[in-house]
Amino acid sequence: MGELELLDRKNWYELYRRIEDGTHWRLDTEDKFQQRYLVQIDDTGSWDSFDSSALEKELLLERRGGVGAEECICAGCSAPVLLKSAFCLNHTYERGVRK
Repeated sequence: MGELELLDRKNWYELYRRIEDGTHWRLDTEDKFQQRYLVQIDDTGSWDSFDSSALEKELLLERRGGVGAEECICAGCSAPVLLKSAFCLNHTYERGVRK
């Protein structure tokens, strides 16, 4: 990744600049119960409000190996479950699961 320079901390995130190429990166602040994500940010004006949930869900889906044939157990939800889960991707994510 190269050397990163810390520029700011706000709203449970840290903003870094990569020394080599000047790109900007947002990192979740450290929490022993949460997965940390490093996401490249194009707009530094709104870096702390960038919604990375779609990227996090994509990674969760990849880590779980896809979806199964069964339906989510949440009432009214017919989405397929994540492998190794009784819930679909969205309901798994809503429960705070990131791995």
